[in-house]
Amino acid sequence: MSLIRRLVERIFPRGALILSSLTLGYFAMGIIRNRALSTTFGAGPELDAYNAAFKIPEIALDVLVAAGLTAPFVPIFNGLRQRDETAAFDFARTVLTVAVLVMAVVILILFIVAPATVDLVASGFDPATRALYVDLFRLMCVTPILFAASIAVGEVLVAHQQFLFYALAPILYTTGVVIGTVFFGERHGIYATAAGAVGGAAAHLGIRTIGLLRTPFRIRPRLAIRTPAFREFVRLMLPRMVSHPIDPLMLTYFTNLASGIGVGAVSAFNFASDYQVVPVSLIGVSFSLAVFPTLAAAYAAGDGTTFRAVLRRNVVTIGSLTILAAIALAVVARPMVAILLGGGEFGPDDVDRTATVLTAYALSIPFDSLSYPLSRALYATHNTILQVVASIAGFGTVVVVGSLLAGPVGIVAIPLAAAAGGIVKVALLTVFLIPRLRRIGSDGPAMVASEVR
Repeated sequence: MSLIRRLVERIFPRGALILSSLTLGYFAMGIIRNRALSTTFGAGPELDAYNAAFKIPEIALDVLVAAGLTAPFVPIFNGLRQRDETAAFDFARTVLTVAVLVMAVVILILFIVAPATVDLVASGFDPATRALYVDLFRLMCVTPILFAASIAVGEVLVAHQQFLFYALAPILYTTGVVIGTVFFGERHGIYATAAGAVGGAAAHLGIRTIGLLRTPFRIRPRLAIRTPAFREFVRLMLPRMVSHPIDPLMLTYFTNLASGIGVGAVSAFNFASDYQVVPVSLIGVSFSLAVFPTLAAAYAAGDGTTFRAVLRRNVVTIGSLTILAAIALAVVARPMVAILLGGGEFGPDDVDRTATVLTAYALSIPFDSLSYPLSRALYATHNTILQVVASIAGFGTVVVVGSLLAGPVGIVAIPLAAAAGGIVKVALLTVFLIPRLRRIGSDGPAMVASEVR
């Protein structure tokens, strides 16, 4: 039994199975949420207003907090913690305080200008739906502030490898939406769902705050923004903030490409991408996040041997598992699409087209997944710019390949372009990493966080 346990621990990094299992639970809860929303409100104006009301606050949260914070926080925090735990905690409290204050100011402005935002996201709404949009927008304005705090707290949990409380948060958020809809939707309409979202956001922050009890860190306000560590944090987060639109731009490009291929192509692409992302999230995202604190600590200590060994094992594990997942998905694509989507207005031709796209999309799964451990390794070495360069090059490849293949192969051009872009991105990340890996430990422990690398 101990031999099996040691073997599992060697193959799967600490916390990876927890992250993967709870990520799968989050996907399952998402299916329940969608079912509750569809059966309670249907595809009508209430649900349209609800979905539209999220867009601008989500973009603000992603660009100002989520995109930039999650890359540099753990390397800087763990580096400081090895030398001075008090300084590390002051840094974390400063990041938490700034994140909440920035989000609060932005949300206050958005609350005031809410009526003007409807034309940006849903100009076709009728007057009644526009009014409902504004009400929901303002009701849910508190959620980005709660999420900003929860994201910062979550990074502290990741740094301490407390993955259970970190990964439970998204499930609890979705549960809040389901509870609001199922128990109060008939009486209070879509307002109940919005209130459930607010409650879910509070639960998202609450469970992570409870998780902090298993660490020595305690939440307190702090604004030590003139420290070298915080300046380094800002320097590293800016490239990530600038690069955030790359993924939405890629999805927009694919949607535009599909719209010119024929009726139903956009839907086939969207359905296929929903399934393609599952193994990437369960394996690539979860396994790379699990080793991120270890990589950051090894870099801070100048331990190149540990850094390289952990990264190598992580890359081999993710690569092997996602290749198997890609083969399995390609094999079951057609029967799975037929079972999950087929029937009613979704006829045999729709099943065939979606299954074909999904089968081709399987090619991109290993490359999409491998980009995560390689990117995390770069972040651990206090570099965020090189990942942005690789992402831009990958996006450029997607556009070129997609444009060239759309005519000859039709909708299959989309997954083939995605795979080509993934190959280029992984190749560049590897090239960028090799010299940095060789330098770790060559001059002793890594320099202080204030060094510009």
